[in-house]
Amino acid sequence: NASAIVAQPTTLTGSIGVFGGKIALGEALARVGVDLRQVGVGSDYASAFSLGSGLTEDQRAAFARWMDQIYARFIGRVSEGRRLPVERVESLAKGRVWTGAQARELGLVDQIGGFYDAVDRARALSGVNQEMRLKWMASEGSPFEAFERLFGVSAASARTLAASAWVLGDPRAQALLDEMAWSRMPPGSAAVRAPAPAY
Repeated sequence: NASAIVAQPTTLTGSIGVFGGKIALGEALARVGVDLRQVGVGSDYASAFSLGSGLTEDQRAAFARWMDQIYARFIGRVSEGRRLPVERVESLAKGRVWTGAQARELGLVDQIGGFYDAVDRARALSGVNQEMRLKWMASEGSPFEAFERLFGVSAASARTLAASAWVLGDPRAQALLDEMAWSRMPPGSAAVRAPAPAY
């Protein structure tokens, strides 16, 4: 919640919605000989976020209920913060995006303006009358840390995922993985091996 919200006319505003899912790599990695099966302990939901397989029907239903709860809290917070009826917020939500000018008309922002307009509004709301020196507090972060903030994935996981994507996309690495897969084939298997291009 904010005492006031300032947006530029073309600011993308809104997107009051919730999106969720998971990455299931088990089937893809099985093609190159990597087995992601795991031993599960606990409830049926305990393995819901494993990389090895997709969601079961029960897990999918529980996950959908969780997303619905988050969405309802989001709607409630917007309703409270913007002093709008829940029904009104629901009519503006569902992930839709509005320009700052539209958002002002809809009650999602209080004022059209830029950075210094927002500073002036904050100064007025706080009762500070004199000019103040502004200090830029932007953090210097890596793209992986930005990924972490955006999706809630650890920076180490993002690096691992990026490295995996690079390895799986590199033709030399793919040739090596193919060679490993062929070496695991039992002798006398009914398989035809086409010559692989040399890299």
